[in-house]
Amino acid sequence: MAEAENNPSQEGKAPVALIPEGVDVSSFLLRTPVEIGFVLRSLAQKGDLVSVYFDHGQFSFLSAILECDTKQQRFWFDICGVEAINRSLLRADHIVFAAAPEGVRIQFVLDGGISLVDYDERPAFEAAFPNDLIKLQRREYFRLDTPIGKPLLCKLRHPNGRVLDLPLHDISIGGMGLWMQGQVEVEQLDVFPGCRVDLGTFGMVELTIEIRSKRQVTKRDGTVQTMLGTRFVDLPRQTENLLQRYIAQLERERHQLLRN
Repeated sequence: MAEAENNPSQEGKAPVALIPEGVDVSSFLLRTPVEIGFVLRSLAQKGDLVSVYFDHGQFSFLSAILECDTKQQRFWFDICGVEAINRSLLRADHIVFAAAPEGVRIQFVLDGGISLVDYDERPAFEAAFPNDLIKLQRREYFRLDTPIGKPLLCKLRHPNGRVLDLPLHDISIGGMGLWMQGQVEVEQLDVFPGCRVDLGTFGMVELTIEIRSKRQVTKRDGTVQTMLGTRFVDLPRQTENLLQRYIAQLERERHQLLRN
């Protein structure tokens, strides 16, 4: 397996969020094997984490591109540390890969065709190049991971009367990713007004969110947790400005850490 599989620094990291539905990506599609091979090789050389989603987004795991062969139009990627997930992936007929190296969103889809092989004397998955690949650099759709040590919390009032404190995984101008806590009924397309997120020095924002996805995430230790993908509904201009300022601060802090 690739180094990321056994690297303690990767423990607990969540998958890269998918590009929000409704985003026009037609002008960001790469279709030639040379272009696709260049992107896959760059991911392999830099060791960037790649999220692999399947079974309609219900399951995901973190992987890494190991190598690609543009002439053969094939690539190899790391297996999951959970054998049941590996077996399920081999049967999957719709697999989505997502990565965000340096804020550039990369996403592509395979319609099955995954095989388990030996790579450098270790097990790995092999697959043919996708038909196309999205490389999206528009800032308004970037989703940045929020701090882990002191996570932001979204206070969401459920129709059953409970107020849920849901930790954020990521945030953008268009929406945010939330970790579910406890057993509460939340379904896709549910709308929750009056959600509140404390952005620290940038103040408290009140949001209306719509649930766009609900998936089970398998972490490196084999534990499973539910992540909600949400989008903001009718975002006020003042709130959007606050979010833009907060996201810009997150970007500055991230670049500072990279320089150090």
